[in-house]
Amino acid sequence: MFGQKFAIIGDFKGGDTNAYQVSVLVKSFNPDFIVTTGDNYSQYLGTIDYQIGKFYHEYISPYVGSYGAGDTVNRFFPTLGNHDLEGTGLTDYQNYFSLPGNERYYDFIKGNVHFFILNSDTSEPDGNTDTSVQASWLQNALLNSNSFYNLVFLHHPPYSSGLHGSNIVTQWQYKTWGANAVFGGHDHDYERLFIDSLSYFICGASGSLLYSTFNNYPGTQKFYSDDFGAIIANTNNDSINFKFYNIKDSLIDSFSLNNTHLGFKAVDYYNKDNNLQLSVYPNPFINSINIKYFLTKSNEVSINVYDEFGKRIRFIPKGIQNIGYNEHILNTENFNEGVYSIVIQLNNYNFEIRAIKIKK
Repeated sequence: MFGQKFAIIGDFKGGDTNAYQVSVLVKSFNPDFIVTTGDNYSQYLGTIDYQIGKFYHEYISPYVGSYGAGDTVNRFFPTLGNHDLEGTGLTDYQNYFSLPGNERYYDFIKGNVHFFILNSDTSEPDGNTDTSVQASWLQNALLNSNSFYNLVFLHHPPYSSGLHGSNIVTQWQYKTWGANAVFGGHDHDYERLFIDSLSYFICGASGSLLYSTFNNYPGTQKFYSDDFGAIIANTNNDSINFKFYNIKDSLIDSFSLNNTHLGFKAVDYYNKDNNLQLSVYPNPFINSINIKYFLTKSNEVSINVYDEFGKRIRFIPKGIQNIGYNEHILNTENFNEGVYSIVIQLNNYNFEIRAIKIKK
C-alpha cells in the first residue's frame, strides 16, 4: 500500500453550499481516506451529522448518522479545532467518531506514512505546550516511528500569514523529533511555508468564510484565499505529492517531499543543488558503518536507517551541522544480514544509499 491517495480538508463547519462543493471536489479524486485540520463542526450551526456525515458518511466507520451507509473500516480522521470543542462539542465528537487512543490526539499508519493528530486547543487536559504530556507523547511516537514519512496535523498553525497569524505555543521541535511536514488550519486560507528546513501547510479553506488577510510571514512559499478547496496527496516509495485544488478543479499549488535513491554506493556522492557530499563505508559492512557527509553550508541533518522491509530501525537526529565534513559511526553488531537503506534527511529531501550487512 505504498501507492495511496488521501485528501486533506479543514475549517468546513456549517454544512453549507461551500462545504458541499468541496466534498464534491474531494470525492471526484476518490481518495483512500480523508484527514482534517479541525473546525469540522460547531454545535451552534447544526448537528455534527449535518455538518460532517452529510458530506462524508461513506468514509466513516462505524457511522451512526442518518445520511446513508457508512464504511466497514474507518477512513475519516478528524483533528479537533476550537469550534469542535464549543459547549458539549467534545462529547458529541467522541460519541460520533471511533478513533484510536484517547480520540483527542492519536496516531495511525497508512502504507509508508505515519499520521499524528494533535489537539492544539488550550482546553486539552494533557496540555498543548512543548513541555506537555501531549508533546512528550508526540516526541516519543515520532522517535519510535518505523514509517518512511511522518506527518503531523493540528488545528492552530505554528506559522501563518493569515488573519489569526502564528501560534508560538504550537511551535514545537517537529523537525528534530522526526516529522517530515506539519499541517494546520484555523486561518481560512491555503498556505505553504518552509521554515527551519521543514514544510508547513495551512489547509483551512474547505467551506467556512474565507479570510483575505495576508501578512507575508517569512518563509511563505504560496498563499491563496480566492476560493474554497482541498489538498489531494499521492504517495509512493519515492515521494509524497501534495496538490491544492479549488472547487473549480483548478490546480493552485503543487509540492513534493522527495527521496533521491542512490542505489549501492561506497564512494562519494555529490548533489550541488542541496549542498551535500555523502559516502557510506565499508559497503558491504560487518559490525559498523561510517556515514560521512560534507556540507557546503550549515543545515539541519537527521539520519534514518531502514531494513529491507521498509521498517525504520534507527532515527538519529544530528541537529544543525556545520559546514565541512561530518561523520557518524553506526554500530551494526545487532543487525541481521541483509540490505539496509541509510537515509540522510536534508531540507525536504531524503538521500538514500543502500548497504549490505554480511557475516564475518
